[in-house]
Amino acid sequence: MIDDYIRAAMTQNQIPGLSVAVVQEGEAVLVKGYGLANIEHSVSANEHTIYEVASVGKTFTATAVMMLVEQGIISLDDAMPAAVNYADYLDHLPLTWQNVTIQHILSHQSGIPSYTDAPNYWEITHLNLSKSEILALVTHLPLKFQPGEFSAYDNTGYYLLGLILEKVTGQSYGDLLQERIFTPLGMNATVMNYPSDIVSHRAAGYRLLNSKLVNKPYYSPSVTYSAGGQLSSIEDMVKWEQALCSATLLKQSTLDKMWTPRFPNQGDDWEKLRYIAGLGWWVLNYGDRRVVGHNGSILGFASNITRFIDDKITVILLCNLDKISRPDAIAKKIAEYYYPALKEVIIQPPLG
Repeated sequence: MIDDYIRAAMTQNQIPGLSVAVVQEGEAVLVKGYGLANIEHSVSANEHTIYEVASVGKTFTATAVMMLVEQGIISLDDAMPAAVNYADYLDHLPLTWQNVTIQHILSHQSGIPSYTDAPNYWEITHLNLSKSEILALVTHLPLKFQPGEFSAYDNTGYYLLGLILEKVTGQSYGDLLQERIFTPLGMNATVMNYPSDIVSHRAAGYRLLNSKLVNKPYYSPSVTYSAGGQLSSIEDMVKWEQALCSATLLKQSTLDKMWTPRFPNQGDDWEKLRYIAGLGWWVLNYGDRRVVGHNGSILGFASNITRFIDDKITVILLCNLDKISRPDAIAKKIAEYYYPALKEVIIQPPLG
């Protein structure tokens, strides 16, 4: 039945290839590929297929930050970047950002404009730019709101977190993730995305142009970085989920803090919201259930991880088509086969 549903969802969304994992109480009960990882060479998708995970990678960035918080190296309340310890982090950033804290960034409450919303963003995504050139897309702009007042999805903040991690540790962002997360967990297929690298089992990315599948255009890794620049397989993402289940990298109290909704200062009505930011995760309103997750979308690829914490089940999706309709809704539907009571939960807006 699950196979039938997944294949129907792929047909409806014109998805070429999809790899799926379901993890129940820390044990993988489904790890499988469907369709084609590469249409031109008729290569089937499987558990080893490598996809761009896009913004699901923000959960890696947030974990690395929280590891340093646990060690007392940085604090969630540290102002970034123009106040105390400014020189310890970054140089030459706007003074208007001086009241932004690391917690504001993690919870998308910084007010910093997202560089991916810049008017000329899609004109530069094929260029290999420096980090300062990426930040220059927004450093001249005012804050969208005062830090902590509202929530607005923001890639710039997560780009800045990568720079902070590099400044504090003296390591490159990619090396830091390898040393502290991927290698300890045995996530051997998970690396930073460099399109020129030869990567075994790499899926081709596709997009729809006038309802026709075409190869995705080049998308520079300089515009993703710590905001979602990783490659991974569904097999590796199971290891990531198992580490979350067992609190391998972070204390359970830290994970609980990350999975607690961070309400803006004006006090939103939780009952009217589909989701609100935690720290590196979106906390989803599924009635009385605790559910956290994240979508990812980039040229040629889409992804999702949804963790039904109270039901002890997680669904992970990686696919090689961008802009698919609601990967989080597909994940929920798959979860319903294991917990039919989830059918009663109605979800509305999409997950960021």
